[in-house]
Amino acid sequence: MSKKTTYIILILALLGVVGLYFFNKYNVAPALNVAQLDVIDEHSVKFDIASLKGKKVIVSFYASWCPACRDELQVLNKIKDQKLSGIEILAITDEGIEKLLDFKQKKQYPFTFLTLKAPFGSIGINSIPVTYLLNTKGEIVYNNLGYIEWDDESTLEHLKGLMD
Repeated sequence: MSKKTTYIILILALLGVVGLYFFNKYNVAPALNVAQLDVIDEHSVKFDIASLKGKKVIVSFYASWCPACRDELQVLNKIKDQKLSGIEILAITDEGIEKLLDFKQKKQYPFTFLTLKAPFGSIGINSIPVTYLLNTKGEIVYNNLGYIEWDDESTLEHLKGLMD
């Protein structure tokens, strides 16, 4: 192997390591003040997330075209009554009212469906699903970028415990 080829391989390997470093460093849910999001409900009425203070809340940012989002919402629906009773679930999209209504009608999930008035990117969300857990004080106690294994008992108990 020539010196030139060796240098090219070393440079590509170094770039790969640097790329993985930054991917892992920035592959996190953005810091948000969830209570101040500009969202509307299915009737185009402004929804005040801060009004849920006193309740435990799961905030899930999703899109109807996102397979991981659909899977996560399906699992949340499956365990909602037995394992998440007393916990509010907000499903927030940026797709607009018509897509929200279509998705809600098809799925019939017992969640509060909301739409963000701006694209996800405007609040720093560049990948979905993104989930935030709020305690009864309205504080974010956990956030996650990507699918959460809600049907795993230890994960579920840990996340519920964080909201106490």
